[in-house]
Amino acid sequence: MSLITSSAQVPTKVSAYENFLGLDTSRDSIALDTGTEQHLIELDNAFCDWRGQIVRDPSADKRNADSFPVTHIRHAAPDAVAWSEIRGDGIALNSEDGHLETAIYPANAVVSSTTYNRKAIFTAFGLPSYGYDGTAWTRLQSNHLDTIRPAFMASVQRRLVVAGSQGFETRVFISRVDNEDIFPDDEPDNSENVLRAGYIDIANLLGTADAITGLASFEQDRLAIFTNDRTFIYRLDPNIEYWAVDDRANINVGCTSHNSVVRAGSDLLFCSRDGVHSIKRSIENGILLYSVTMSEKIDTLYRELFRSVSNPQEISAVWNPDENQYHIFFPQPGGTDAKRLTLTVNNMVEITEPAATKWSTGSFLNARCGDFLGGSLTYGTSGGVYTINNIEDAGEVAPQMTITTPILWHGSVNTMKDTYSLILQAAGSGDITLIAYDELNNALGSTIITVSETPDDNNFPDVPLSTQYEWLFQYRYKGVKLRLTTTGNGLLRIIGFAVTVKTA
Repeated sequence: MSLITSSAQVPTKVSAYENFLGLDTSRDSIALDTGTEQHLIELDNAFCDWRGQIVRDPSADKRNADSFPVTHIRHAAPDAVAWSEIRGDGIALNSEDGHLETAIYPANAVVSSTTYNRKAIFTAFGLPSYGYDGTAWTRLQSNHLDTIRPAFMASVQRRLVVAGSQGFETRVFISRVDNEDIFPDDEPDNSENVLRAGYIDIANLLGTADAITGLASFEQDRLAIFTNDRTFIYRLDPNIEYWAVDDRANINVGCTSHNSVVRAGSDLLFCSRDGVHSIKRSIENGILLYSVTMSEKIDTLYRELFRSVSNPQEISAVWNPDENQYHIFFPQPGGTDAKRLTLTVNNMVEITEPAATKWSTGSFLNARCGDFLGGSLTYGTSGGVYTINNIEDAGEVAPQMTITTPILWHGSVNTMKDTYSLILQAAGSGDITLIAYDELNNALGSTIITVSETPDDNNFPDVPLSTQYEWLFQYRYKGVKLRLTTTGNGLLRIIGFAVTVKTA
Protein backbone atom coordinates (compact mmCIF):
# COMPACT_ATOMS: atom_id res chain seq x y z
CA MET A 1 0.00 0.00 0.00
CA SER A 2 1.56 3.28 -1.08
CA LEU A 3 0.85 6.93 -0.54
CA ILE A 4 -1.91 8.45 -2.63
CA THR A 5 -0.64 10.13 -5.78
CA SER A 6 -3.88 10.71 -7.67
CA SER A 7 -7.61 10.93 -6.96
CA ALA A 8 -10.42 8.81 -8.37
CA GLN A 9 -11.84 10.02 -11.70
CA VAL A 10 -15.44 9.20 -10.78
CA PRO A 11 -18.09 11.42 -9.14
CA THR A 12 -17.89 10.78 -5.42
CA LYS A 13 -18.69 12.23 -2.04
CA VAL A 14 -16.49 11.73 0.99
CA SER A 15 -17.61 10.52 4.42
CA ALA A 16 -14.81 11.42 6.82
CA TYR A 17 -14.24 10.15 10.36
CA GLU A 18 -11.92 11.95 12.74
CA ASN A 19 -11.44 13.37 16.25
CA PHE A 20 -11.95 10.02 17.96
CA LEU A 21 -13.37 10.03 21.49
CA GLY A 22 -12.68 6.47 22.61
CA LEU A 23 -15.19 3.84 23.68
CA ASP A 24 -18.91 4.37 24.09
CA THR A 25 -21.15 1.51 25.25
CA SER A 26 -24.06 3.73 26.28
CA ARG A 27 -25.59 3.43 22.79
CA ASP A 28 -25.91 0.56 20.35
CA SER A 29 -23.30 0.31 17.61
CA ILE A 30 -25.94 1.13 14.98
CA ALA A 31 -26.42 4.60 16.50
CA LEU A 32 -22.84 5.82 16.92
CA ASP A 33 -21.98 7.18 13.47
CA THR A 34 -21.16 10.87 14.00
CA GLY A 35 -18.22 11.47 11.64
CA THR A 36 -16.48 14.07 13.75
CA GLU A 37 -16.11 13.32 17.47
CA GLN A 38 -16.42 9.68 16.51
CA HIS A 39 -16.70 7.02 19.23
CA LEU A 40 -15.60 3.40 18.86
CA ILE A 41 -16.97 0.06 20.06
CA GLU A 42 -13.54 -1.55 20.54
CA LEU A 43 -10.26 0.15 21.39
CA ASP A 44 -7.80 -2.35 22.87
CA ASN A 45 -4.13 -1.60 23.61
CA ALA A 46 -4.58 1.93 22.28
CA PHE A 47 -6.02 5.23 23.45
CA CYS A 48 -7.34 8.50 22.03
CA ASP A 49 -5.13 11.49 22.83
CA TRP A 50 -6.19 15.10 23.34
CA ARG A 51 -6.05 15.75 19.58
CA GLY A 52 -8.51 12.93 18.90
CA GLN A 53 -5.88 10.65 17.35
CA ILE A 54 -5.84 6.91 18.04
CA VAL A 55 -2.42 6.09 19.49
CA ARG A 56 -0.99 2.62 20.01
CA ASP A 57 -0.17 1.87 23.65
CA PRO A 58 3.55 2.01 24.52
CA SER A 59 5.95 -0.92 24.50
CA ALA A 60 7.49 -2.39 27.65
CA ASP A 61 10.79 -3.75 29.01
CA LYS A 62 11.08 -6.59 31.54
CA ARG A 63 12.34 -5.29 34.89
CA ASN A 64 12.96 -8.49 36.86
CA ALA A 65 14.35 -11.92 36.05
CA ASP A 66 11.50 -13.98 37.54
CA SER A 67 8.07 -14.45 36.01
CA PHE A 68 5.82 -14.99 39.03
CA PRO A 69 2.37 -13.32 38.98
CA VAL A 70 2.61 -9.93 40.71
CA THR A 71 -0.41 -8.91 42.81
CA HIS A 72 0.72 -5.49 44.09
CA ILE A 73 3.60 -3.12 43.39
CA ARG A 74 5.07 0.03 44.96
CA HIS A 75 8.08 2.28 44.37
CA ALA A 76 10.20 2.31 47.52
CA ALA A 77 12.43 4.92 45.81
CA PRO A 78 12.61 6.40 42.30
CA ASP A 79 14.90 3.56 41.23
CA ALA A 80 13.71 0.82 43.61
CA VAL A 81 10.50 -1.19 43.21
CA ALA A 82 9.02 -3.67 45.68
CA TRP A 83 6.08 -5.99 45.11
CA SER A 84 4.07 -8.99 46.27
CA GLU A 85 4.03 -12.07 44.06
CA ILE A 86 2.36 -15.46 44.07
CA ARG A 87 4.81 -18.30 44.68
CA GLY A 88 3.24 -21.72 45.02
CA ASP A 89 0.41 -21.57 47.54
CA GLY A 90 1.46 -18.28 49.13
CA ILE A 91 2.40 -14.66 48.49
CA ALA A 92 6.02 -13.54 48.87
CA LEU A 93 7.41 -10.02 49.17
CA ASN A 94 10.18 -9.24 46.68
CA SER A 95 12.19 -6.41 45.17
CA GLU A 96 14.25 -5.88 42.03
CA ASP A 97 17.39 -6.00 44.20
CA GLY A 98 16.54 -9.57 45.14
CA HIS A 99 15.41 -8.95 48.72
CA LEU A 100 12.91 -11.78 49.12
CA GLU A 101 10.65 -12.78 52.00
CA THR A 102 8.81 -16.01 51.14
CA ALA A 103 5.49 -17.41 52.41
CA ILE A 104 4.40 -14.11 53.97
CA TYR A 105 0.70 -14.15 53.06
CA PRO A 106 -1.79 -16.75 51.76
CA ALA A 107 -2.34 -16.76 47.99
CA ASN A 108 -5.83 -15.20 48.24
CA ALA A 109 -4.69 -12.22 50.35
CA VAL A 110 -5.35 -8.73 48.93
CA VAL A 111 -2.15 -6.78 49.48
CA SER A 112 -2.04 -2.97 49.66
CA SER A 113 0.68 -0.50 50.51
CA THR A 114 1.69 3.08 51.12
CA THR A 115 4.94 5.01 51.43
CA TYR A 116 5.86 6.33 54.86
CA ASN A 117 9.18 7.37 56.42
CA ARG A 118 10.93 6.58 53.13
CA LYS A 119 9.68 2.99 53.27
CA ALA A 120 7.22 1.00 51.20
CA ILE A 121 4.86 -0.50 53.79
CA PHE A 122 2.80 -3.54 52.76
CA THR A 123 -0.20 -4.98 54.59
CA ALA A 124 -3.13 -7.36 54.12
CA PHE A 125 -6.34 -8.00 56.07
CA GLY A 126 -5.73 -9.94 59.28
CA LEU A 127 -2.01 -10.31 58.57
CA PRO A 128 1.23 -8.62 59.73
CA SER A 129 2.58 -5.46 58.08
CA TYR A 130 6.06 -5.20 56.58
CA GLY A 131 8.26 -2.29 55.57
CA TYR A 132 10.89 -2.18 52.83
CA ASP A 133 13.60 0.51 52.89
CA GLY A 134 15.57 -0.61 49.84
CA THR A 135 17.87 -2.94 51.77
CA ALA A 136 15.63 -5.37 53.69
CA TRP A 137 12.06 -6.30 54.66
CA THR A 138 11.24 -5.78 58.33
CA ARG A 139 8.06 -6.46 60.26
CA LEU A 140 6.55 -3.35 61.87
CA GLN A 141 7.10 -3.38 65.63
CA SER A 142 3.86 -1.85 66.94
CA ASN A 143 2.06 -4.31 69.25
CA HIS A 144 -1.21 -2.51 68.63
CA LEU A 145 -0.77 -2.70 64.85
CA ASP A 146 0.01 -6.41 65.13
CA THR A 147 -3.22 -6.85 67.08
CA ILE A 148 -5.56 -5.03 64.69
CA ARG A 149 -3.77 -6.15 61.47
CA PRO A 150 -5.43 -3.70 59.04
CA ALA A 151 -6.32 -4.26 55.40
CA PHE A 152 -5.07 -0.93 54.04
CA MET A 153 -3.03 2.17 54.84
CA ALA A 154 -2.40 5.78 53.84
CA SER A 155 0.10 8.46 54.79
CA VAL A 156 -1.33 11.83 55.80
CA GLN A 157 0.24 14.79 57.64
CA ARG A 158 3.31 12.85 58.83
CA ARG A 159 1.12 10.07 60.22
CA LEU A 160 0.48 6.48 59.11
CA VAL A 161 -3.25 5.87 58.89
CA VAL A 162 -4.72 2.34 58.86
CA ALA A 163 -8.18 0.78 58.69
CA GLY A 164 -10.02 -2.37 57.67
CA SER A 165 -9.50 -4.35 60.89
CA GLN A 166 -11.77 -7.15 62.03
CA GLY A 167 -13.96 -5.96 64.88
CA PHE A 168 -13.16 -2.31 64.10
CA GLU A 169 -14.96 -1.90 60.77
CA THR A 170 -15.72 1.80 61.31
CA ARG A 171 -12.51 2.85 63.05
CA VAL A 172 -9.39 4.49 61.60
CA PHE A 173 -6.19 4.16 63.65
CA ILE A 174 -3.56 6.88 63.28
CA SER A 175 0.08 6.57 64.30
CA ARG A 176 2.22 8.95 66.31
CA VAL A 177 3.81 11.67 64.16
CA ASP A 178 6.78 10.31 62.16
CA ASN A 179 6.63 6.89 63.81
CA GLU A 180 5.00 3.83 62.20
CA ASP A 181 5.74 1.66 65.25
CA ILE A 182 3.52 3.54 67.74
CA PHE A 183 -0.29 3.35 67.50
CA PRO A 184 -2.96 4.33 70.08
CA ASP A 185 -2.63 1.32 72.42
CA ASP A 186 1.16 1.67 72.33
CA GLU A 187 0.92 5.12 73.91
CA PRO A 188 1.03 5.63 77.70
CA ASP A 189 -2.48 5.91 79.16
CA ASN A 190 -1.77 9.35 80.61
CA SER A 191 -0.04 10.81 77.54
CA GLU A 192 -1.02 14.40 76.70
CA ASN A 193 1.49 14.81 73.89
CA VAL A 194 -0.33 16.49 70.98
CA LEU A 195 1.75 14.39 68.56
CA ARG A 196 0.46 11.14 70.10
CA ALA A 197 -1.34 8.41 68.19
CA GLY A 198 -5.13 8.39 68.07
CA TYR A 199 -8.16 7.11 66.20
CA ILE A 200 -11.32 8.25 64.42
CA ASP A 201 -14.59 6.31 64.57
CA ILE A 202 -17.23 7.13 61.95
CA ALA A 203 -19.89 4.69 63.24
CA ASN A 204 -22.30 7.41 64.35
CA LEU A 205 -21.70 9.49 61.23
CA LEU A 206 -22.71 6.59 59.01
CA GLY A 207 -26.12 5.88 60.47
CA THR A 208 -26.01 2.47 58.75
CA ALA A 209 -24.20 -0.86 59.17
CA ASP A 210 -21.69 0.10 56.44
CA ALA A 211 -17.93 -0.39 56.90
CA ILE A 212 -14.74 1.37 55.84
CA THR A 213 -13.50 0.14 52.45
CA GLY A 214 -10.61 2.49 51.70
CA LEU A 215 -8.40 5.40 52.74
CA ALA A 216 -6.57 8.10 50.82
CA SER A 217 -4.60 11.27 51.31
CA PHE A 218 -6.37 14.26 49.73
CA GLU A 219 -4.85 17.68 49.11
CA GLN A 220 -2.28 18.55 51.80
CA ASP A 221 -4.11 17.93 55.05
CA ARG A 222 -7.19 15.86 54.24
CA LEU A 223 -7.97 12.19 54.83
CA ALA A 224 -10.67 10.60 52.69
CA ILE A 225 -12.43 7.71 54.46
CA PHE A 226 -14.42 5.56 52.04
CA THR A 227 -17.28 3.20 52.80
CA ASN A 228 -19.38 1.24 50.32
CA ASP A 229 -21.90 4.06 49.91
CA ARG A 230 -20.36 7.27 51.27
CA THR A 231 -17.09 9.16 51.65
CA PHE A 232 -16.07 11.30 54.62
CA ILE A 233 -13.33 13.93 54.55
CA TYR A 234 -11.35 14.73 57.70
CA ARG A 235 -8.86 17.51 58.30
CA LEU A 236 -5.75 16.06 59.95
CA ASP A 237 -2.85 17.84 61.57
CA PRO A 238 0.29 16.77 63.42
CA ASN A 239 -1.51 18.25 66.44
CA ILE A 240 -4.21 15.74 67.44
CA GLU A 241 -6.40 18.51 68.88
CA TYR A 242 -6.98 19.96 65.41
CA TRP A 243 -8.54 16.85 63.85
CA ALA A 244 -12.08 17.51 62.56
CA VAL A 245 -14.56 16.26 59.99
CA ASP A 246 -14.95 18.52 56.95
CA ASP A 247 -18.69 19.32 56.98
CA ARG A 248 -18.44 21.06 53.60
CA ALA A 249 -17.88 17.74 51.84
CA ASN A 250 -21.04 16.10 50.52
CA ILE A 251 -19.99 12.88 48.81
CA ASN A 252 -22.75 10.27 48.62
CA VAL A 253 -20.82 7.67 46.70
CA GLY A 254 -18.47 5.04 48.05
CA CYS A 255 -15.51 2.94 47.01
CA THR A 256 -15.29 -0.83 46.60
CA SER A 257 -11.51 -1.14 46.43
CA HIS A 258 -8.89 0.74 48.42
CA ASN A 259 -6.24 -0.01 45.78
CA SER A 260 -8.33 1.77 43.12
CA VAL A 261 -8.07 5.13 44.91
CA VAL A 262 -5.39 7.39 43.44
CA ARG A 263 -4.50 11.06 43.55
CA ALA A 264 -4.87 12.67 40.13
CA GLY A 265 -3.53 16.18 40.39
CA SER A 266 -5.75 17.93 42.94
CA ASP A 267 -8.52 15.30 42.65
CA LEU A 268 -9.12 11.75 43.84
CA LEU A 269 -10.19 9.02 41.41
CA PHE A 270 -11.72 5.76 42.62
CA CYS A 271 -13.94 2.83 41.61
CA SER A 272 -17.41 2.23 43.00
CA ARG A 273 -19.89 -0.54 42.23
CA ASP A 274 -21.36 1.30 39.27
CA GLY A 275 -18.49 3.35 37.85
CA VAL A 276 -15.47 5.58 38.22
CA HIS A 277 -15.82 8.78 40.24
CA SER A 278 -13.73 11.82 41.05
CA ILE A 279 -13.70 13.92 44.22
CA LYS A 280 -13.14 17.54 43.31
CA ARG A 281 -13.12 20.93 44.98
CA SER A 282 -15.61 23.44 43.66
CA ILE A 283 -14.05 25.89 41.20
CA GLU A 284 -16.73 28.47 41.96
CA ASN A 285 -16.08 28.91 45.69
CA GLY A 286 -13.03 26.77 46.45
CA ILE A 287 -14.74 25.44 49.58
CA LEU A 288 -17.23 22.70 48.71
CA LEU A 289 -16.10 19.17 47.89
CA TYR A 290 -18.23 17.02 45.62
CA SER A 291 -18.05 13.92 43.41
CA VAL A 292 -18.28 13.63 39.63
CA THR A 293 -19.10 10.45 37.69
CA MET A 294 -16.52 9.84 34.96
CA SER A 295 -17.74 6.63 33.33
CA GLU A 296 -21.26 7.22 32.00
CA LYS A 297 -20.15 6.43 28.43
CA ILE A 298 -18.98 2.93 29.36
CA ASP A 299 -21.36 2.02 32.18
CA THR A 300 -22.21 -1.44 30.84
CA LEU A 301 -18.57 -2.25 30.03
CA TYR A 302 -17.47 -1.16 33.51
CA ARG A 303 -20.09 -3.32 35.23
CA GLU A 304 -19.09 -6.29 33.08
CA LEU A 305 -15.45 -5.91 34.12
CA PHE A 306 -16.44 -5.33 37.75
CA ARG A 307 -18.42 -8.58 37.82
CA SER A 308 -15.53 -10.50 36.23
CA VAL A 309 -13.37 -10.10 39.36
CA SER A 310 -13.75 -12.64 42.16
CA ASN A 311 -13.23 -10.05 44.92
CA PRO A 312 -13.82 -6.33 44.21
CA GLN A 313 -10.98 -5.47 46.60
CA GLU A 314 -8.61 -7.00 44.01
CA ILE A 315 -9.34 -4.13 41.61
CA SER A 316 -6.44 -1.69 41.60
CA ALA A 317 -5.39 1.40 39.68
CA VAL A 318 -2.54 3.79 38.94
CA TRP A 319 -2.46 7.41 37.75
CA ASN A 320 0.09 8.39 35.08
CA PRO A 321 0.40 12.20 35.27
CA ASP A 322 2.69 12.36 32.23
CA GLU A 323 -0.10 11.06 29.98
CA ASN A 324 -3.10 12.09 32.13
CA GLN A 325 -4.23 8.47 32.28
CA TYR A 326 -5.99 6.43 34.98
CA HIS A 327 -5.32 2.71 34.47
CA ILE A 328 -7.68 0.27 36.25
CA PHE A 329 -6.70 -3.40 36.56
CA PHE A 330 -9.18 -6.28 36.82
CA PRO A 331 -7.37 -9.55 37.71
CA GLN A 332 -9.33 -12.53 36.40
CA PRO A 333 -9.95 -15.76 38.32
CA GLY A 334 -7.14 -18.26 37.86
CA GLY A 335 -4.24 -15.88 38.39
CA THR A 336 -3.01 -15.65 34.77
CA ASP A 337 -5.37 -13.36 32.86
CA ALA A 338 -6.14 -9.74 33.63
CA LYS A 339 -8.01 -6.91 31.93
CA ARG A 340 -7.25 -3.21 31.97
CA LEU A 341 -9.54 -0.21 31.56
CA THR A 342 -7.93 3.17 30.86
CA LEU A 343 -9.34 6.67 31.24
CA THR A 344 -7.49 9.37 29.31
CA VAL A 345 -8.38 12.81 30.69
CA ASN A 346 -8.32 15.89 28.47
CA ASN A 347 -7.71 18.84 30.80
CA MET A 348 -8.13 21.30 27.93
CA VAL A 349 -11.95 21.00 27.97
CA GLU A 350 -14.59 21.09 30.69
CA ILE A 351 -15.22 17.82 32.51
CA THR A 352 -18.83 17.87 31.27
CA GLU A 353 -17.74 17.71 27.62
CA PRO A 354 -17.61 14.29 25.84
CA ALA A 355 -13.99 14.94 24.85
CA ALA A 356 -12.93 15.29 28.50
CA THR A 357 -13.01 11.55 29.20
CA LYS A 358 -11.81 9.02 26.63
CA TRP A 359 -11.96 5.34 27.50
CA SER A 360 -10.03 2.35 26.17
CA THR A 361 -9.13 -1.18 27.22
CA GLY A 362 -5.88 -3.12 27.40
CA SER A 363 -4.91 -6.78 27.34
CA PHE A 364 -1.16 -6.18 26.89
CA LEU A 365 1.00 -8.19 29.33
CA ASN A 366 -2.04 -9.22 31.42
CA ALA A 367 -1.20 -6.33 33.75
CA ARG A 368 -2.61 -6.83 37.28
CA CYS A 369 -1.38 -3.70 39.10
CA GLY A 370 0.83 -0.66 38.63
CA ASP A 371 2.68 2.22 40.25
CA PHE A 372 4.13 5.52 39.04
CA LEU A 373 6.97 7.63 40.42
CA GLY A 374 9.30 10.19 38.89
CA GLY A 375 8.35 9.51 35.29
CA SER A 376 8.52 5.71 35.66
CA LEU A 377 5.31 3.73 35.07
CA THR A 378 5.70 0.14 36.22
CA TYR A 379 3.23 -2.72 35.77
CA GLY A 380 2.97 -5.89 37.82
CA THR A 381 1.83 -8.59 35.43
CA SER A 382 1.07 -12.29 35.31
CA GLY A 383 4.67 -12.78 34.17
CA GLY A 384 6.68 -10.40 36.34
CA VAL A 385 7.46 -6.69 36.49
CA TYR A 386 7.66 -4.44 33.41
CA THR A 387 8.63 -0.81 32.86
CA ILE A 388 6.30 0.93 30.41
CA ASN A 389 8.06 3.10 27.83
CA ASN A 390 7.01 6.34 26.18
CA ILE A 391 4.73 5.91 23.17
CA GLU A 392 7.52 6.78 20.70
CA ASP A 393 10.07 4.29 22.06
CA ALA A 394 10.59 0.73 20.83
CA GLY A 395 10.84 -1.87 23.58
CA GLU A 396 11.39 -5.56 24.22
CA VAL A 397 7.68 -6.31 23.77
CA ALA A 398 4.98 -4.27 22.05
CA PRO A 399 1.17 -4.50 22.10
CA GLN A 400 -1.13 -5.37 19.23
CA MET A 401 -3.63 -2.56 18.81
CA THR A 402 -7.22 -3.49 17.91
CA ILE A 403 -9.85 -0.96 16.79
CA THR A 404 -13.45 -1.60 15.77
CA THR A 405 -15.77 1.12 14.56
CA PRO A 406 -19.53 1.14 15.00
CA ILE A 407 -21.63 0.66 11.87
CA LEU A 408 -20.95 3.65 9.62
CA TRP A 409 -23.87 4.66 7.42
CA HIS A 410 -22.34 7.52 5.37
CA GLY A 411 -25.68 9.32 5.67
CA SER A 412 -29.00 7.50 5.38
CA VAL A 413 -29.41 4.16 7.15
CA ASN A 414 -31.81 2.87 4.49
CA THR A 415 -30.07 3.56 1.19
CA MET A 416 -27.59 1.28 -0.53
CA LYS A 417 -24.11 2.75 -1.08
CA ASP A 418 -21.60 1.98 -3.81
CA THR A 419 -18.11 2.86 -2.62
CA TYR A 420 -14.91 3.53 -4.51
CA SER A 421 -12.04 3.79 -2.01
CA LEU A 422 -11.08 4.02 1.64
CA ILE A 423 -8.46 6.59 2.63
CA LEU A 424 -6.53 6.18 5.86
CA GLN A 425 -4.39 8.87 7.46
CA ALA A 426 -1.74 7.39 9.74
CA ALA A 427 1.68 8.32 11.08
CA GLY A 428 4.53 6.36 12.59
CA SER A 429 5.39 2.80 11.64
CA GLY A 430 3.69 -0.58 11.63
CA ASP A 431 1.44 -2.88 9.62
CA ILE A 432 -2.32 -2.33 9.83
CA THR A 433 -4.65 -5.18 8.85
CA LEU A 434 -8.01 -3.69 7.90
CA ILE A 435 -11.15 -5.83 7.55
CA ALA A 436 -14.55 -4.47 6.47
CA TYR A 437 -17.94 -5.94 7.40
CA ASP A 438 -21.39 -4.93 6.18
CA GLU A 439 -24.36 -4.06 8.40
CA LEU A 440 -25.19 -7.79 8.71
CA ASN A 441 -21.63 -8.57 9.86
CA ASN A 442 -20.70 -10.27 6.59
CA ALA A 443 -17.02 -9.86 5.68
CA LEU A 444 -16.56 -7.67 2.60
CA GLY A 445 -12.80 -7.69 2.17
CA SER A 446 -9.46 -6.97 3.80
CA THR A 447 -6.09 -5.42 3.13
CA ILE A 448 -2.75 -4.78 4.86
CA ILE A 449 -1.45 -1.23 5.00
CA THR A 450 2.21 -0.68 5.83
CA VAL A 451 2.70 2.67 7.53
CA SER A 452 6.26 3.93 7.36
CA GLU A 453 7.91 6.92 8.96
CA THR A 454 8.12 9.90 6.62
CA PRO A 455 9.40 13.45 7.24
CA ASP A 456 5.90 14.87 7.58
CA ASP A 457 4.43 12.07 9.68
CA ASN A 458 4.71 13.99 12.93
CA ASN A 459 3.75 17.40 11.57
CA PHE A 460 0.25 18.80 11.88
CA PRO A 461 -0.35 21.26 9.01
CA ASP A 462 -3.65 23.01 8.44
CA VAL A 463 -4.37 20.83 5.41
CA PRO A 464 -5.93 17.56 6.67
CA LEU A 465 -4.90 14.06 5.59
CA SER A 466 -1.32 14.97 4.80
CA THR A 467 -0.14 11.35 4.93
CA GLN A 468 -2.74 9.15 3.24
CA TYR A 469 -3.00 5.50 2.29
CA GLU A 470 -5.69 4.36 -0.12
CA TRP A 471 -7.47 1.04 -0.46
CA LEU A 472 -9.52 0.38 -3.59
CA PHE A 473 -12.70 -0.18 -1.65
CA GLN A 474 -15.40 -1.11 -4.18
CA TYR A 475 -18.31 -2.65 -2.32
CA ARG A 476 -22.07 -2.31 -2.01
CA TYR A 477 -23.73 -2.04 1.39
CA LYS A 478 -26.03 0.04 3.58
CA GLY A 479 -23.56 0.29 6.46
CA VAL A 480 -19.99 -0.79 7.11
CA LYS A 481 -17.99 -1.74 10.21
CA LEU A 482 -14.20 -1.53 10.09
CA ARG A 483 -11.79 -3.55 12.23
CA LEU A 484 -8.10 -2.62 12.37
CA THR A 485 -5.31 -4.62 14.01
CA THR A 486 -1.64 -3.70 14.05
CA THR A 487 1.80 -5.16 14.46
CA GLY A 488 5.03 -3.28 15.01
CA ASN A 489 6.93 -1.40 17.70
CA GLY A 490 7.13 2.25 18.64
CA LEU A 491 4.90 5.14 17.66
CA LEU A 492 1.79 4.57 15.54
CA ARG A 493 -1.04 7.06 15.23
CA ILE A 494 -4.29 6.88 13.27
CA ILE A 495 -5.45 10.41 12.64
CA GLY A 496 -8.56 9.76 10.57
CA PHE A 497 -10.07 7.88 7.65
CA ALA A 498 -12.60 8.54 4.93
CA VAL A 499 -14.75 6.48 2.56
CA THR A 500 -15.46 7.80 -0.93
CA VAL A 501 -18.98 6.90 -2.08
CA LYS A 502 -19.99 6.97 -5.74
CA THR A 503 -22.74 9.45 -6.53
CA ALA A 504 -23.37 8.36 -10.12
